[in-house]
Amino acid sequence: MKLIRAIGLSLCVVVLAARAGSAATITVNAGGDLQAAIDAAKPGDTIVLQAGATFTGPYRLRAKGGTTYITIQSAPNGALPPSGTRITAAASSMLAKIKSSTAGSAVRTDAGATYWRLQLLEFLPGSSTSSANLVEFGGGGTSQSTLSAVPQHLEMDRCYLHGDPSYGQRRGLALNSGEARVVNSYFADFKGVLQDTQAIAGWNGPGPFLIENNYLEAAGENVMFGGTDPSIPYLVPSGITLRRNLISKPLKWMSESWTVKNIIELKNAENVLIEGNTIEHNWSAGQQGYSIVLTPRNQSNTAPWSVVKNVTIQNNVIRDLAAVFDILGYDDIYSSQQTQDVLIRNNLIYGVSTAYGIPNHASPGRLAIIGAGPKNITFDHNTADNNGSSTIFIYGGTTPTGVQILGFELTNNLLRSNAYAVYGDKYGEGNVAFSHYTPSAIVLHNTFANESAKYYPVGNDFPTTAQWLADFASVSAANYQLVSSSLSNNAGTDGKDLGVDFAELSAALSGSATPAPTPTPSPSPGGSTPYGGTPAPLPGTVQFENYDAGGEGVAYHDTTSGNTGGTYRSNNVDVQATTDAGGGYIVGWVQAGEWLNYTVKVAAAGTYAIDVRIASNGAGGTFHIEVNGVNKTGMLTVPNTGGWQTWQTITKTGVALAAGQQVIRVVMDSIGPSGAVANFNWFAVR
Repeated sequence: MKLIRAIGLSLCVVVLAARAGSAATITVNAGGDLQAAIDAAKPGDTIVLQAGATFTGPYRLRAKGGTTYITIQSAPNGALPPSGTRITAAASSMLAKIKSSTAGSAVRTDAGATYWRLQLLEFLPGSSTSSANLVEFGGGGTSQSTLSAVPQHLEMDRCYLHGDPSYGQRRGLALNSGEARVVNSYFADFKGVLQDTQAIAGWNGPGPFLIENNYLEAAGENVMFGGTDPSIPYLVPSGITLRRNLISKPLKWMSESWTVKNIIELKNAENVLIEGNTIEHNWSAGQQGYSIVLTPRNQSNTAPWSVVKNVTIQNNVIRDLAAVFDILGYDDIYSSQQTQDVLIRNNLIYGVSTAYGIPNHASPGRLAIIGAGPKNITFDHNTADNNGSSTIFIYGGTTPTGVQILGFELTNNLLRSNAYAVYGDKYGEGNVAFSHYTPSAIVLHNTFANESAKYYPVGNDFPTTAQWLADFASVSAANYQLVSSSLSNNAGTDGKDLGVDFAELSAALSGSATPAPTPTPSPSPGGSTPYGGTPAPLPGTVQFENYDAGGEGVAYHDTTSGNTGGTYRSNNVDVQATTDAGGGYIVGWVQAGEWLNYTVKVAAAGTYAIDVRIASNGAGGTFHIEVNGVNKTGMLTVPNTGGWQTWQTITKTGVALAAGQQVIRVVMDSIGPSGAVANFNWFAVR
């Protein structure tokens, strides 16, 4: 027997399985009340919309509780792409359509909404005056000013989002949630005149975010994080993965009036992985044409914690554009944190040309411009073919810590010089630029085609441009694999070929790459040392109070002076006794920006789970765990456990670790409404 109940208009029918507790299928036909169906749905239910029917929002996804997804999708059709396959605009006739309106976006989330999935749907604007966002995951303004209000566990899978071909649309998805996945979807015609437009933008949600296997098209910035100050104090969007997307602008827009700026822009973001994407088509117009922009911005002078940090850009094809990287150390208008820990490796970059510019807008044709003293910037194993006068340009800029880039490494790259390979503003090329702007830089085993060896450090190669081009299988066919006779084969500091490892690149583009364990680093002078003298064995349990020795800024960073708990250790980390099972001590009074190091020794390489024992009197903050400087967990959110000595264990699975000695760092990202991140007792690797 089935129970049939009408909800709202007669064309909206809900069909529920008679067995109590089972998931229901709710069917909404043309003219039906979609909001009523959303309000009636329970965790595990599926709302099926009639294919081709149009529903006009705004619709609100409610806070339902539970831990299973409620899915809203078009009626099944065997011609629609299966799971894991990117949708295209050709599927439009088979999709239910949800429009935005002057009243708001097509779909938005209520505060605290969890476990909603939008699948096989089309989202489009209702009029030229429709809302700026087609879909909103989380709130971008003051209505979302605490972490407890942030929606979590949201998915968009195989959806088609687009603006109007004639007047565009400002934004596809406003991504201001906690954990969210945007996969296999198609974003097009996000464009405007004299305004920034994005396919996806986020600024007021902690993440983590997975953006994978999408087509992402927008005029202003295809993808952006930051750009508006967050309403949640100390929030930095974190755990951002952009993987296997085609991120592009149609070249026909060059002759149209849309405001074009960048492709990927990070203004407030950390722990970012950009991997396996094809990134193409950007030109000098609204700005100079730099395509990947890493510039911390305290946009309205209310978020001085804004930072761009721990960004890895690897295994991408980047092609046919005006310039590639723009890296800025600090906001040059308001106070910000320092850009640091940027790794750019194994990218194939070609077609970087001064031809990509609209009239009266010169294109630099450059690989990178770097200024205002960022820290720890690495270019390794990239192949870059550009025709601008300088390949890398370094300048001073506005910076509170000096113009020098500490920790600059340029290794194993295949680069060319059309006038200057590396040029330092006001000083000149090569060694004088390195001496002034990158003291103690590591510049080894690069080719600088058409350069003079006398201007550059020893340990690099200086072929003619003709020799450099002849090393590749077919430049005209964009095949930059080295020919067997090339002297760049096996010439890297690591014994590999210079430039791109094409097997690794191909695996990342196809999705067949597997996460590599974090390599064990060489010991560095002045680093932290194990508490008690011996690395903690893993698998095993590590007590939080047994952080490394070495002092402030080496073994830990604490934002207050003195040990508030007054016990166990006599430095600035706050330690107190605990009533948790087993007794002992905990680390408490934990604030955003603090961190603790733990030197460990892993018995065998493998994939592990990490348990963390935490307590919080109210909703806690967020933190993440790094291994040898690589974020391994994404942002972890501390729940309300019921008290500062009421304990709960949270778990992150699927963490790949190498064998041997390494350093685990627990980094505090944001505080909760309680005024702290959490109390921490122990973590265990199993």
